[in-house]
Amino acid sequence: MKKKLYRIVCLCSLVLIMLCACGKEDQGNPVRLPAREDIVSIGVSDGDKYAMSPNTEAEAAEFMDEFLSMLMDMEITSRQSVNDVPVGKDFITININCDGVAGTTLFYYTDKGTEYVEQPYQGIYKPTPAFGNCITEMLASADHTPLMVTFQASVIETTDDSIIVKPADGSLELDSADKFHVSNKENLQLQIGDLVEISYNGEILESYPAQLGEVYEITVVEQTEANAMWDRIPMVRIDGKLYYDTGRESIMDARCGTMDGEITSTVDGTEIPTEDHQSNFGSGFGYQYGADDTIEIYMNEKWFVFEYRKESE
Repeated sequence: MKKKLYRIVCLCSLVLIMLCACGKEDQGNPVRLPAREDIVSIGVSDGDKYAMSPNTEAEAAEFMDEFLSMLMDMEITSRQSVNDVPVGKDFITININCDGVAGTTLFYYTDKGTEYVEQPYQGIYKPTPAFGNCITEMLASADHTPLMVTFQASVIETTDDSIIVKPADGSLELDSADKFHVSNKENLQLQIGDLVEISYNGEILESYPAQLGEVYEITVVEQTEANAMWDRIPMVRIDGKLYYDTGRESIMDARCGTMDGEITSTVDGTEIPTEDHQSNFGSGFGYQYGADDTIEIYMNEKWFVFEYRKESE
């Protein structure tokens, strides 16, 4: 009788364990924050106001330690973050600013009465009520002047309504990413090689190329002469057409093992190739034809995409 009772108890326990396991949701990833020694300030913005952590050393250290502690204590949820910013939410942006390395941007919002903090592509978390109170107090003490950050960058690609730029050496933005996609709402007549100054609200979105939260103004600092851009763009002439370096590596997986051709001659980087199979960056590189009027050149054990630009001919 005791043996039967023991078996029944064990069976019930096993069923309970299985039920608990089936009912348990998969948890997401823990929040990912910069190293404490790299963090220099924390800012929050609701779009109208921007508040910063205290600027005196002792008060700043105490505030940031408490703020980061609340972030680390958040409950991990099974919700997934799949966008650069929360969609359909009135959010508050949290910027964790660092010295010499990339910072981190998170978003705080309320959804159906529950508070959440979202880190793009990392996870969504439930903070304690104290965290929401801290955000509210910071914004209550802020003035109504939005944060404006300015940096200089070189234009490396242009389209009808946007540009891709590389931040100038020494800028904090270069520590975050080497390429930024920026909307050109004012339709400035820009060309590759132009030096511009960009003013924005300090938010850097974690994408690639990186994006800026809100761009206030783009100002031309120095415009490249029409012919000077050739110094900065690797080019190759094939089948009578000039192909330009896009700065992108090929993402093609399956590839034929036979080259379609080889770059056999080269000119100086300040010159434009005039002969077929000639470049301004070197010779001896094999290439294959790609999609959409591109070629892919094999250099340094990588495939780089070059594109034909009809308007340049």
